[in-house]
Amino acid sequence: MVTGVQGYEFGLLGPLIGRRDGRELDLGSPMQRAVLVRLLLAQGRQCGLDHLVDALWEEPPVNAVRSVQTYVYRIRLALGEERSRLETTPGGYQLDIPEQAVDVLRFERLVREGEALRAGRQPGPALRAFDAALALWSGEPLSGVPGPYAQRYRRRIAELRLNAQVAQLECADELGEHTRVATELVSLIADHPLREDLYALRMRALHHAGRAAEALAVYATARETMVAELGMDPGPELRELQARILSGTEAQDASEDPEFPEIAELPEAATGLRPQQLPPAPGDFVGRERLCERLRLALRPTAEAVALSVLSGIGGVGKTALALRVAHGIRGDYPDGQLYVDLRGDGDQPADPADVLVDFLLALGMPAAAIPATPSARAGAYRTLTADRRILVLLDNASDTAQVTPLLPGTPGNAALITTRHRSLVPPGATRFEVPVPDQREAVAMLGRFTGDAEIAAAPELARELVSACGQLPLALRIIGARAAARPGRGLGAQLLRLRAEEHQLDELRAGGMSVEATFQVGYRALAPEQARAMRLCALLDAADFPVAVAAVLLDRPEAETEEQLEHLVEAGLLEPHSADRYRFHDLVRAFAARRADREDPVAEREAALVRLTMFLHATLLQAMSATEQAGSLTTHLFSVPLPGLRFADAEQARTWLLAEHTLLVAVFSRVLRDIPDASRIVAAALSVIAASGLFAGPAHQRELERLADQAVATAESGDDLAWQAQTRHIRAWLAFIRGDLTAAETDLREAIPRERAVDEPVPYFMSTRLLSVVLADQGRMPEALGFFAESEAVAGSEDDPNSPASFHREVGRLFTALSSDRAEVDISAAQHVNEVSDRLRRAAARL
Repeated sequence: MVTGVQGYEFGLLGPLIGRRDGRELDLGSPMQRAVLVRLLLAQGRQCGLDHLVDALWEEPPVNAVRSVQTYVYRIRLALGEERSRLETTPGGYQLDIPEQAVDVLRFERLVREGEALRAGRQPGPALRAFDAALALWSGEPLSGVPGPYAQRYRRRIAELRLNAQVAQLECADELGEHTRVATELVSLIADHPLREDLYALRMRALHHAGRAAEALAVYATARETMVAELGMDPGPELRELQARILSGTEAQDASEDPEFPEIAELPEAATGLRPQQLPPAPGDFVGRERLCERLRLALRPTAEAVALSVLSGIGGVGKTALALRVAHGIRGDYPDGQLYVDLRGDGDQPADPADVLVDFLLALGMPAAAIPATPSARAGAYRTLTADRRILVLLDNASDTAQVTPLLPGTPGNAALITTRHRSLVPPGATRFEVPVPDQREAVAMLGRFTGDAEIAAAPELARELVSACGQLPLALRIIGARAAARPGRGLGAQLLRLRAEEHQLDELRAGGMSVEATFQVGYRALAPEQARAMRLCALLDAADFPVAVAAVLLDRPEAETEEQLEHLVEAGLLEPHSADRYRFHDLVRAFAARRADREDPVAEREAALVRLTMFLHATLLQAMSATEQAGSLTTHLFSVPLPGLRFADAEQARTWLLAEHTLLVAVFSRVLRDIPDASRIVAAALSVIAASGLFAGPAHQRELERLADQAVATAESGDDLAWQAQTRHIRAWLAFIRGDLTAAETDLREAIPRERAVDEPVPYFMSTRLLSVVLADQGRMPEALGFFAESEAVAGSEDDPNSPASFHREVGRLFTALSSDRAEVDISAAQHVNEVSDRLRRAAARL
């Protein structure tokens, strides 16, 4: 990163970052960052709108131009008071950011300067230019930036970097830094095994350092590699260099520039030390047998490559405990030592790999005075010291690939095990293992290790409830164990009671230096503001999982942008992908995010999000009802909302959607009825659609709807809106009738009908009086039944009139039959029964 003119800094040679006057800019979503990169790399020239579209997509979507315009608008917002730097030009945009404010542009300029100085035979100044250029790198360029343009530029700049590294080392060799050159080339050759110029440069450096035998060994390695990979011997330059070294005609250059003293050769002691840095494995570790075995197999030493594995998972799931257990178990495979470091990847200050290399080199026996000054030289020395040995490196709590890459051994026979919360941290050649929350059996066994098996054996059901309340998260279970040890007389039951109080759940899960909330807080603090907002608002959903479409309504953002935010949360280990377009929180992560929402988001904003979602769900239910030809003109009689909702091709698709979203519907409607009384009418309208159309499946779902109806009745009765009270009573009566509880149905209908008379609502009045007449007839109370049937007929109107109650009643019956799902034999008979009894009552009335 470099200091830019007027305080701007943009770093592209690593994770994309931008600052102004030291304050980090919010650069937005990955696609927005891709637009910013394309504008920055235009170097102040106009960038056409078509170029920006091509930078983001191989096959642009239909809304590509609009999306780019949105991203440009948000970049302007990020620039704050200097948003005028991003101008709209005919056909495109122009970003006025000076070259010196963008690290990759400075890098290219320094490389050009170095090449010019080399051509002028000034190796000292040239080396300084190359050193300055390469020092600007902090990881994989444009890390996390999507799109074909970024991918192409990434390849181009990586090639330019390699050429700069070669030129840098050639200058250093000319200045007598032969040992440095030979050491740093070890890792470069490992990364680029078919580059003959790298072998040639290392051979010359070793020969100039008086190590001719090693130089000839490099040729042998090069030849073996070329034959194996390409089926041919090295080229003439490499063969001639070997011949000159063999004949002694290759000059030994002993020149030395005092400005660049030669790095001392690695001492003998460095090859004999066997560091044993692993912290102790947890003595109470239990379970994970299958995952342990898979990990052991992946970390077996091989002659082909470094054995490299990554453990990822949410905070508190036990990644470090698992890694230590496996690492201790395979120590015998790595007799030359084990290195360990906590990289603090989720903290405010992740460990600098250059500093970690100092510790590793010291542990491997290199004297402090001999440790190179530059990060690349340290990495080269580290790989030299670990070459031809068997060492296991455990890199705990890593932040990204750029952080771990310099710390990986370079030669086969060694192994590295990485733990991280970030799912995308997978260095080339690594095998990734997701560490899941343990199943209930394993979780109970873990709890037994922490609390003592006797307590579990004495109350196994309590133990299962307790691990469920802890979300089966190992960190939470360990905390419960610590609290049990501190208060041995309290027992599992008391712990469970305290955890069941939702508002205090996270407060209970802390003991000593352990805290579930603090563990999640580390990842949460690293989120961009929009990502944190997405996490908080999605936590308002008390459902097992949710689709992107629902999250988009909560966030009031387009689905594509919402999905990007959710994927950031997945990457941060705070959300889990559940299927192609669905996501879910771990229970404790949801509790944490909900607490953050209570503390950070105004009540009005949270309520607005839930009301918006309730309207969307109601609108979608109307669309589901309309997905069949039997819907007719029903919607003209039903409460509508100003949102379109999802659309369905047919009734089967509508039933499939409701089956998938039933739990979410119940959770959202229940919360709105409880917390937002003013929006309860929308819920009642949605319940009317569900109940009247038969859009539910199975008795379990019906019981949940009945509980919602109870809530709706209680909420309505707390106000003075008679129509609303009647509506909720009718819904509950109809559900009771379907279940066969005629007494409950009669009670609610007798409460609804007077209210409907009072407000002069003919359709609800007709529906309630007609249903009550059927309920009474089924109980053998024909005179009363005929009385209410006559009331219904008095307001029925003609079935041919789409606005009449009779027409509405007929279409409801048809729709109920068409959309009822796996309880069709019960539901259809209920709907048909109303019609059959109505016909019987009509005939009986005609005889009077």
